[in-house]
Amino acid sequence: MSDSLSPQAEILFTVNFAAEKHRTQKRKDADESPYINHPIAVAKLLSQVGKVSDLPTLKAALLHDTIEDTDTTVDELERKFGIEICNLVMEVTDDKNLPKEERKRLQVEHSPELTKRAKILAARSRRQL
Repeated sequence: MSDSLSPQAEILFTVNFAAEKHRTQKRKDADESPYINHPIAVAKLLSQVGKVSDLPTLKAALLHDTIEDTDTTVDELERKFGIEICNLVMEVTDDKNLPKEERKRLQVEHSPELTKRAKILAARSRRQL
């Protein structure tokens, strides 16, 4: 991402990337709402309720399910958003090759090892919607 972009432009670039990646996905709610509503809501909660203003954390909130649930690769995420955001997203990414129960167990087991920003992100993303 270009260093010349304003923070607002960076957020819009990130929302657009996430929206493109999740464009065909629906939530498993009664309305089958667009999946992108979830990462946007997580970022909004972090910003408005959690008072998080840290741009990398907000961008990671928007991207937190791209590796897990889309065709996005780690290399692509790092190339477009940098190592800091990629690492933060990877901290909260589950291995979808594992059974759900095992993924949940590993989340609990690894939670003490997460960075502060990843703990905030994980707490909001797993409780939201």
